[in-house]
Amino acid sequence: MANRTTSAARPKRIKIPFLVDLVVVSDPEQIRTIETSGEVDRLHAYATASLPMWVKTYFRATKFHDSDRDLWFLPFESTAHPEFAKRHAYLADEVAKGYTDSDLQTIARLLNANADDDALAFEMVQIVNRRFFGKEIPHPICQFAKHTVQSFGEAVLPWKYLRGRRSQKAIMNHCEQNLGKAVHPLDVGHNIGEVVQATSLALRRLKDNLEKPIEDIFTLHAPTPQAPRIAVRASRLDGLLSSPMAPGKTVVIFKIGKAAAMTKDISFTFGTGRPERSCIFARFFLRFMADLQRVLKQQPDHKAGY
Repeated sequence: MANRTTSAARPKRIKIPFLVDLVVVSDPEQIRTIETSGEVDRLHAYATASLPMWVKTYFRATKFHDSDRDLWFLPFESTAHPEFAKRHAYLADEVAKGYTDSDLQTIARLLNANADDDALAFEMVQIVNRRFFGKEIPHPICQFAKHTVQSFGEAVLPWKYLRGRRSQKAIMNHCEQNLGKAVHPLDVGHNIGEVVQATSLALRRLKDNLEKPIEDIFTLHAPTPQAPRIAVRASRLDGLLSSPMAPGKTVVIFKIGKAAAMTKDISFTFGTGRPERSCIFARFFLRFMADLQRVLKQQPDHKAGY
């Protein structure tokens, strides 16, 4: 590895023997270097049963993992997974279908009417995910998607954790019962949750910044704050750590939202600062937001500089 930095910029490490070993990396160049070092991989590079207990416990209440079926969201799979290429190609083909002018007008109308977050989220779920089902996603599923756990802080609150588990189960059951057999239910179930939990705020930020470039808005306010990896080698990351990582046990958290804000680099908004394995929905998101910004600016009540 290269790019050894000062101790002030070193990763933070939280280590509780036999329980947690967590490395948190915020420096953009460290993120890029560690990601390409071969010393970390996606969480599901290891079988679920062998992952640290805290990882299994936390993620089963999130939108990233279905513990009942032992399924993981595509970005948590190693490229070496035998189904990775097939799943990636399917999602890319579906996302490439894009959206319609009517979709843009619907969201613009809701924003101009100051519709609540639930109304915005419901319509965005249809725009993004109806393509997978061939029909509308019901309101109750969108409501469940609000409650999957989004942070470690939520996971330690029993009522939020249990609500997250119930919500995740309801979403996955709906996906299993309504998607074609060739469709990976966790990939679609995750996308429903992501749209519900992140898109309304992103849309409001867009409306409040109609004169700013899209990339400026969504590097300062990246929808995805962090991305996890797991150690696959007993490395000290070229001296950034005082003791080696434990393969299959040490989890590395890349704070990509902070990196995006620091660098103004959109590749951190949708990944780890490089084009390889960036979010499949990145181009869709940026194009939709750019087109929506144009539609909103054309509205009669738009004022320059709003």
